[in-house]
Amino acid sequence: MPRGEHGEIDMSVVHVVARRWQSGWAFHLGPEDVTQGATLGDVARRVFDYLETRQPGLDHSATSLSVTFDLGTVTEAVDTAKKAIEKAEHAHLVADTRLRTAVATMHRERYASGDIALLLEIDSARVEELLRSTDSR
Repeated sequence: MPRGEHGEIDMSVVHVVARRWQSGWAFHLGPEDVTQGATLGDVARRVFDYLETRQPGLDHSATSLSVTFDLGTVTEAVDTAKKAIEKAEHAHLVADTRLRTAVATMHRERYASGDIALLLEIDSARVEELLRSTDSR
């Protein structure tokens, strides 16, 4: 358990390392403080239940969890996938901004909505939605 400068247990933030094992997850709070859960969704409940057994009656309502995942051999695959998702989300935001700009520009140049849709290869309903959201009419 984390200790403060005077040896008291510091319960403001509990650092948990979650490690997968054959029956679910082990939630490590320290070298000798471990509890388990079937899924990662169990982490908060299991950790707070464990803390209650270690220090009955202590109010944990102001305690927050900082969870780190030890994924072993799949760490690289997970990190790579998360980075790809982040890049794709950014690319989607850039594309959406450019699409809005193109639709608004074409509308100001008096292109018909159907022509805008055809040229940008999007649905005409999407063109109308973009025009409403940009207030370019």
